[in-house]
Amino acid sequence: MLKNKSTLQAKLVKVFLIQVLLISLVTVGGIYAAKIMVEDVLVRQALEGEAQHFWEMREKDPDFPPPDTMNLKTYLVTDGDYSSLPKELVPLSPGYQRAGLNQETPILYIEDKGNSRLYLIFDEVKVSRLALLFGILPLAGVLVVLYILAWIAYRQSHKAVSPIVKLAKSVRQAEIKDGSLPDLDLQELRDIPDDEVSSLVGALDQFTQRLELFIDRERHFTRDASHELRTPIAVLRSAMELLERRYDVANDKTMRRVYRTLYDMEALIETLLILAREEKAVLPVQDVDINAMALKQLDTLETLFQDKSITVDIDEQAKLVVKAPEAVVSILMSNLLRNAFNYTPKGHVIIKIWQQGFSVADSGVGMSEQQVKNVFEPFYRGERDNNEKGYGLGMTIVKRLCNRYFWHLRITSEIGKGTEVSVHFPKSQIES
Repeated sequence: MLKNKSTLQAKLVKVFLIQVLLISLVTVGGIYAAKIMVEDVLVRQALEGEAQHFWEMREKDPDFPPPDTMNLKTYLVTDGDYSSLPKELVPLSPGYQRAGLNQETPILYIEDKGNSRLYLIFDEVKVSRLALLFGILPLAGVLVVLYILAWIAYRQSHKAVSPIVKLAKSVRQAEIKDGSLPDLDLQELRDIPDDEVSSLVGALDQFTQRLELFIDRERHFTRDASHELRTPIAVLRSAMELLERRYDVANDKTMRRVYRTLYDMEALIETLLILAREEKAVLPVQDVDINAMALKQLDTLETLFQDKSITVDIDEQAKLVVKAPEAVVSILMSNLLRNAFNYTPKGHVIIKIWQQGFSVADSGVGMSEQQVKNVFEPFYRGERDNNEKGYGLGMTIVKRLCNRYFWHLRITSEIGKGTEVSVHFPKSQIES
């Protein structure tokens, strides 16, 4: 069964069937045209010629007999004496026509001359047999030859594209695992003496080599970036510890918030690096209290938006505990809350928590349908007139995280009324 109707093999089969259909249609049309030509032109002219010849000979010899051959039967009526004429022919008028006679419908030509009427009846059955023998059968032979040639052309075309189909199948089945390209088994294709196939295989080899180099560069970059980004965070933590000891501010609320932000940055870096590498390794899974996580994120973000007239409410309809990496859930909720605060000049932000998930709703500027469709694109910002800082990566990160852990993400928005983003967790990840 063909899974894709646009494959090369399907196209070849389609072309072959179209060829057979067109050949058949042209043949049937040719036979029909030949039949019309023989019946309406040749036979008619022949009968008219026979009638003319008979009248000419009749003028020279009044006793000249009407033509009577194997395929042509003649009746001659004089002075209105129809006694020798079959009764089916009596009511017919002069001209070229078909008539019912002896359970058949032969071709009939009637012509008047003076007080006489000539009936020429052509027996086309025997002629048709001859036409079949000398016309249709050779034509059928030609058709068979044409069909065989079309089949040979199809087989040769199929043979020509088979390597390309095999190449496409090999590439389609290849998977990039753990950041490495698989080895494509293309030796069978390399042995085919075909310039086009050799060119394709060579181009694919060059492409995979360049892609392998790119993956290596990306792997080295993420490794070096991981080290370089962790170093300044470690320096900041050491400086904070020194400040605590020097000024005795260990219990200061601001210091605790800074520490929490440093830990969140470390978790953010680790999560983003894992997403960038697309590796199978995942962060450790644990029971994450979504209710407590919401309070923690609001406390972290409080100073960032304290100059805005925004009220925040948490609608806790249920206690939700999810089996997931805590850092990932933290990044997810942090980005959703940041977006809500960024695009709400004033109004309210509501965090709703229920048994299967949570949502963040705001009364901000909202988005159009087109903006909602584009919101997951990197560096896209929904409201162009918004002056808040940001790079348009928040929703892209949220989408990738939800895809990675099979969480369902939904966005509803309306211009001037706000936006709501909800996250639904699978039942298998919810702590009962």
